[in-house]
Amino acid sequence: MNIPTNDSLQNLQSYIWQMNKDRGFNTTDPSKKLVMLIEEVGELAKATRKIVGLKFTDTTSQTNVREELADVQIVLLSLASLLDVDMIEAVREKEEKNRKRSWK
Repeated sequence: MNIPTNDSLQNLQSYIWQMNKDRGFNTTDPSKKLVMLIEEVGELAKATRKIVGLKFTDTTSQTNVREELADVQIVLLSLASLLDVDMIEAVREKEEKNRKRSWK
């Protein structure tokens, strides 16, 4: 299976879930996937520290924010697949609620 060339989140989510299965990461335990997501978000935070000029270690300076964002997306879509959540539909539904909220 190749990475989708169009911008469909559904195609990307399907691709990522297939890669999880191929690589043996298709755990049936959502809590394990959540722990992986938290780990990736932590790495993203560390990489972001560099960009905003906060103190960081030598290992932080080697971190690529672009890669960490991709890792977060990959694990998030994997968790969504594990929980049988269509992310594009979930985002649409959530945004519909958000539009009705007062943000001030």
